[in-house]
Amino acid sequence: MTAHANLVRVLGMCGRYVTPSQASLEKHFPDLTNNWAGLQQRFNIGPTMPVPVVYRPEGSEAVGDIARWGLIPSWWSKETLPNLTFNARSEEAATKPMWRHGMKSARCLMPVQGWYEWNENETVVTGKGRKTHQPYYFHSNTDAVLAIAGLWSFWLAPDGADVLSCSLLTREAEGGIARVHHRMPVVLDRSQYDAWLSPEANAKDVADLIAGSRHDFEAYRVSTRVNSVKNDDELLLAEL
Repeated sequence: MTAHANLVRVLGMCGRYVTPSQASLEKHFPDLTNNWAGLQQRFNIGPTMPVPVVYRPEGSEAVGDIARWGLIPSWWSKETLPNLTFNARSEEAATKPMWRHGMKSARCLMPVQGWYEWNENETVVTGKGRKTHQPYYFHSNTDAVLAIAGLWSFWLAPDGADVLSCSLLTREAEGGIARVHHRMPVVLDRSQYDAWLSPEANAKDVADLIAGSRHDFEAYRVSTRVNSVKNDDELLLAEL
């Protein structure tokens, strides 16, 4: 496991999730023009991997596309891409250079089936005899697709390619989630989608949407196999 992947696992920073199948996405967003053809469901998505998003390009209606998970702001000029930009704290994003443009006018939805968190207060031993934190899988018993509030950006790569990237927003955990981890993704209700994507939404509107986001989720323990992104199969979702 790389140092980056290990940091995600140890800190549990909403750094792994399950993407929906193409069929589930198109059922959840039936009227959306999308670029999801051939999209394969992944059961252990990690930062920098391609993920499905819903966003509104400037002057356009919402579309579905594939983005790099890990925001690269349009103004980025360093040779090395920014690190640990796969999530942003919603409480401070509007004031941080990395996120403030997105919070103001480049908000997106990041569809997921569920996500993983590691309980830092629950130590277990892996199959290789190493101590680690117990991973949990969070999901909804009623919704096959959930939408995490995110930010998006287009960045012009040195080779001239336009790179679409994204980052999810987090908030203080509520309800049962807080017993596993102190942070959780900002998961929006369907009734909030249009308002979140709207270019007319102001700072108060955005704050109200985050405050009213969902926390009605179930969780159960899963195998420590999820600790490695090399493991990517449906068995990861099996309850221990």
